Order: sequence, then structure tokens, then C-alpha cells
Amino acid sequence: MAIRFNFFALSRRKQWVTILLLVLALFIGFRVFQALTKASRAKAPPASVVQIKTSELVEVQSTAFDKVLPLSGSLNPSQQTLISARASGEVAQVLVREGQTVNKGDVLAELSTITYQAQVDQARASVNSAQQSLALAQQDYKNNKELLEAGFIAKMALQRIEVNRQSAQSALTQAQQSLVIAQRSLSEARINAPIAGVVAARKINVGDTVGIGSPLFSIVNDSTFELASPIPAEQIGQVQVGQSVQLRTAGVDNEFAGTIERVNPATQAGSRSYMVYVRVYNNGQLRSGMFAEGTILLSSRPNVLSIPATAVRSADGASHVYVVNNGVLEKRTVTVGERASEQIDAPIEITSGLSAGERVVRLDLGMMKPDLKVELLDDTGTVPSAESSKDGTAPQQGLMSKIKTWFSKK
Repeated sequence: MAIRFNFFALSRRKQWVTILLLVLALFIGFRVFQALTKASRAKAPPASVVQIKTSELVEVQSTAFDKVLPLSGSLNPSQQTLISARASGEVAQVLVREGQTVNKGDVLAELSTITYQAQVDQARASVNSAQQSLALAQQDYKNNKELLEAGFIAKMALQRIEVNRQSAQSALTQAQQSLVIAQRSLSEARINAPIAGVVAARKINVGDTVGIGSPLFSIVNDSTFELASPIPAEQIGQVQVGQSVQLRTAGVDNEFAGTIERVNPATQAGSRSYMVYVRVYNNGQLRSGMFAEGTILLSSRPNVLSIPATAVRSADGASHVYVVNNGVLEKRTVTVGERASEQIDAPIEITSGLSAGERVVRLDLGMMKPDLKVELLDDTGTVPSAESSKDGTAPQQGLMSKIKTWFSKK
């Protein structure tokens, strides 16, 4: 049920308070309406003025013009290995962990050698026995040969002794080979690092039983990396072995360099691109698997006038730019040369029409016409506090600045 407000039922004091509140609300509403009305009537910059932020201008400079070709890919170690067991047995000790640096030949782990040592001892004993047998056979052959020469025995008897001597020689050779095999098995119970690098994975622990072929460790040499990147067939002719590459990756502040080491002569299956392989030396901050992107330096020329390609517009077969000249926008016809790369904002060579030090609009702002006055704004959209702009013209006050000034006066 709605409650009806009865002004006359209030006490005289409450009546006065209510009247004062109504008057105050009307006054505040009137002032707000007045402010909004005057702000809406404030004149916007005339059609002859265009507002441009300083960050939307670029200064024409004479610098080195580098023609580049973009590429990207993952950094993979140029040398890595997966170590597998060449002997079977129980793991006796493991000497390294993941992330540990090792040198070539360092002992990584050892298997139990009791069985392998016994096999070596047995093979060595067999060699000693075969050596003694061969020595006796040789002495027997020598003695019987003297008897044959003296005519005491037949030649056939000496031939039988020769067969015994050759059998003893074969037994010794076989025993020696068995010893080599046993010694090799004993040495393979000790797992050594085949390359220098960092242990990337350890797959065994003390007490584990491994068989021949079981994976044990993974080692990567992170001193150098290789980046593989596809290059379109239309551009592969510009790529040569030995060219420099500038790369960058997330997490690393500075750029790092690389060198093209190989170019695949055949296209990738299902595409018209060729793989290019770049060798990268680790600067201490790179890690395996990082994604890197950069450019191949195709050529470099000094003292070339250039501006971003986004500043150049084309119409009726001619190219032009908008120059801020003495606070006025000027449409200037230019002649362009080579483009540094296919990137949108890549530098483009200007062979005529501009001079070093001039400022041009770097983007298509959509409302630019010749002879428009330029009101320069900072990145926040307000007029810079400097007494004059770089062109020597006094900055004009924008609409928002006028409204703020009006409210401060009120």
C-alpha cells in the first residue's frame, strides 16, 4: 500500500528543511544543465584544423638501409644424444642429476660389475691356459722336427704334431677374443658421457635393473643451437650460406646473432618452401626449445632516406606522403625505391621528394587533406605544455582543454 506524503502534516521546522532541500536540488540541476548546454555549444575545431599526436609523426632520417628477409623457428641444440644401456644389470650408483654440466668422458653411472668381473677373470684364466698349451705344442713340434731331420721318426708323425700346434694356436686366439668381449662388457657397465653438455634427463636410480637398450640419460650441448625456418620459393634465391641473421626471443632483452649454415636444396613436402638452417651461439641466456624470430640481412647501404611504408600512399599511379610544414599539412609527391622487408611498417627508401629532418604522418588517419592546420597533441590527447611546437607554431587549445578551463573558472 503506497504511503502518501503530507507536507502540511509536518512540523514547521521540517517544512523549512524540505523547502531548502528542494531549492538546493533545483539549483544544482540548473547549474548542471547550464554547463552541459554551454559545453554542447562549444565550437569544435573548425574543418580547417586536424589534430595529430606527436607519436603519429615520424622524422625523415638518412640512415643505413638494411634489406632483410623475415624468418622464425625454434632453437634446438646442434648436438644432443640419448644414452642407452649397452650392458644389463643392477644400477650400483648414479653420479649426475638433471641440469648438471658434464664433460666428455665423465662417469654418469655404474652398474653392478660382479658378474662382468668374474667373466673377465674366467676369460683371462682361459688365455693363460691356452698360452701354456700352445707353448707345449710348439716345443713338441720343435723336438719332433729335430728327430725327423735325424731320421728317427716318419714325416707323417710330424704332421700330426703340427695339427696339434695349430689347434693350440686357435684355442689361444679364441680365448683372447673372449677376454676382449668380457673386458668390453665390464667397461660398458660404467656409463660415460659421449659429449660435453648438460644433463637434460635422468631415467635411472640406484637399485633399478636395466637391460641392453634401456634409455639412461639425455645430454644436450647448449653452447650452440640450430634454428630451422622455411623460406618461400620466391625468396630463396636471395639466401646464401654465411649471411648474418639477427634474432630475438621472449625472455631475452637483447637481440642475438646467427649465421646461415645450410640451405636445403629440395622443397618441403606439401609446400613451396625451402628449409634454411641457422647456427646460433648461446649468449648464456638461450634455452632449448625457445621460439625465436628475426631477419636475414640481404644487403646494407649507408646514408639512405627512409620512412615507414605505412606513411606512403598511392593514388593514380603516384606515391605521396603528408608532411607537417610550418604547422600546415602538405601533400608531397615522392619517389620510392626498395622496401626493407614485407612487414607492414618496414622502412621504404625515398629517392626524391623529401629531405632529412622533415616530419611526415606515419599512418593513414583518414581525415587528412592538404592545407589543413595541424594541432599537435601528446600521447594523452592533450596539447603539449611547450610554448611552441617543433614546427615553430604556437599550440592551440583543444575542446577538452576549453571545457576544463570553463569549469575551473566556475
